[in-house]
Amino acid sequence: MYNVLVLEFIIMKKVLSLILAGVIAMSGFAVEINFKATPGAFFPFLSAGESKYEAAGGGAFIDTGITLFNWLNVGPEFGLQILPKNNIGGLEEDAVPIVLIVPVGLQVGAVFYPFSRIQMGMGIAAGPYGLFTNEKSHYAPWYRAYADVDFRINTKLSVGFDVSWFNCQYNTYWGNPGAAGLTAGVGINFKLDTKKSSGKIEATVDYPESVFPLLYTIYKDNPIGTITINNNETAEIRNVVVKFRSEGYTASELECGRIKMIHKHRSENLDFIADLNDKILRFSESGQISGELVVEYELLGDKRTSVIPVTVPVYNRNSVRWFDATMISSFVSTNSQEILEFSKYIVGVARNHVRSGLNRNLQFAMYVFEGISSSGIAYEDTSDTPYDTVHLDPQILDYVQYPYQTLAYRSGDKDDVGILFMSMLESVGISAAYIPTEDDFIVAVQLGDDTNSIRNMFDGDERILSIDDKIWVPLAMSQVDNGFINSWAKAVGLINSAIENDEDIDFIILSDAWQMYPPSNFSTGESNVKMPSERTLAATVDNVLSQYINQEFGPKITDVLTRIKTEGASTDLYNQLGMLYVRAGLYPNAMAVYEVSAKMGSISAMNNLGNLCTLQNDYNGAMEWYKKVLEIDPENGTAIKNIEKIAAELEN
Repeated sequence: MYNVLVLEFIIMKKVLSLILAGVIAMSGFAVEINFKATPGAFFPFLSAGESKYEAAGGGAFIDTGITLFNWLNVGPEFGLQILPKNNIGGLEEDAVPIVLIVPVGLQVGAVFYPFSRIQMGMGIAAGPYGLFTNEKSHYAPWYRAYADVDFRINTKLSVGFDVSWFNCQYNTYWGNPGAAGLTAGVGINFKLDTKKSSGKIEATVDYPESVFPLLYTIYKDNPIGTITINNNETAEIRNVVVKFRSEGYTASELECGRIKMIHKHRSENLDFIADLNDKILRFSESGQISGELVVEYELLGDKRTSVIPVTVPVYNRNSVRWFDATMISSFVSTNSQEILEFSKYIVGVARNHVRSGLNRNLQFAMYVFEGISSSGIAYEDTSDTPYDTVHLDPQILDYVQYPYQTLAYRSGDKDDVGILFMSMLESVGISAAYIPTEDDFIVAVQLGDDTNSIRNMFDGDERILSIDDKIWVPLAMSQVDNGFINSWAKAVGLINSAIENDEDIDFIILSDAWQMYPPSNFSTGESNVKMPSERTLAATVDNVLSQYINQEFGPKITDVLTRIKTEGASTDLYNQLGMLYVRAGLYPNAMAVYEVSAKMGSISAMNNLGNLCTLQNDYNGAMEWYKKVLEIDPENGTAIKNIEKIAAELEN
């Protein structure tokens, strides 16, 4: 018996030496070393086809190893099992009544953490064993398959229940057990981390680029950067929630994201989003804002919160890159005080002089365009970031002016002037779009919904754009100093050239672009706009309207006059000519032509004369013409309806 114990001691000493050597070797790496002892009972109901042992014995298994990939455990296993013999009464006096089984080998297992305080494991182990009794020994293979459930007392120690199938072969590798059966007992686990844990959560943020103040609204859905959460706690953390806040610069503490679990010494990434407010537009120079990442998590079921300071780099409020031309829409300000005051004045002048026969949106656009020029605002190409160069290279950081700045500086690049023009149009309810061409910035003005009627205002489709069943007039911002008509002609030429050369044309409608890049509406709140005189502005636009009429209606009028000379006078031709004059806003000319047609008996001309008188508030004259219609055609619906309208108007 003494020799057996000595042999057992020698074997265990060698095993422990190997384990210690492994621990020392691994201690230089960031690994977790696990020690597990499972004392318990052994029920060997299989034993080489015959009953050799009592129903139960006992002993323990000891495992040690390292954890890989946060779930795989690998390392040596050894144990000691004591089995009482079932023939104790028939043994000789000095015979040992027990059998010692000493297994030594390698175990591979998996560890899971289904709940914060629960640890589950399973695995297999195998190797050689020695069986000792009465100074006799026997060596053969063994294997074991185990499973355990443990309660985690803390991050290092857990205690639970272990069960396994333990098979010691007799003289073969498989199928002939010398002792085999179930083991069941208590499992005691202890973890030793070779890398020191700080006991807290750490976070870093990677920024591919600084924040653009102009686009502050989009960062609720589009990431500023990437947050990396590093778990330096003493165990895995669960239900991680990350939020960001910055006093003075965020409207709310916005949740950036959630992570179900982060293993110890591991990290996970989240998109960094933020609910920034308009105070970030105060950055007239590039800088930083201070903020905090609030990380809420659970450690072994206990809720914890970690607040980590971060800084967010910010460009100045005028910075932008042209990787997406749509974002320029954010510079368009429709509600700033300067824009509202300027556009209100310009439109007030327009309403005093607008011609009812012509398209109102077109006339308002003329007044706004010429109002900008009459106020002394000019296009200048002296910028350090010229539009012609910068907008073609998305790598260059551009400096774009807000509308209030262009008003204050009284100058700007092509895109700056275009942004001001669009801001004023949109502020009075006129839809605008823009086309960033290679060497110009084109603004398109939408003329309304009645497409067929609007087309009649132009001599063909060569100088207008038809987009999504809407009619648009394009204007080149490089020509803001040269008048509306020249700007229109330049824009048409650029677009036609691009089409002929199969170039891509970005037609960006503001209302669509604002869905992604809402207007910032940044303003100082101080208005210092120099308003043009009403007389000067009205005279300028009146000249523009004359050019427009000559350009778009002149060829049509000339064509009808030629037909009258060649084909002879007729009510049909006179009525066509009169309608052209009406569309052109030339009411005196239309009146004269319709009177000739009315003398020739045209009822249509008489009704049109009544309509023209009504437009000019000459209700008596209108009534006379409608009555003449009824003398010829007593049931004429147009005349009857208009007489009723005039009567109701006079009563009011």
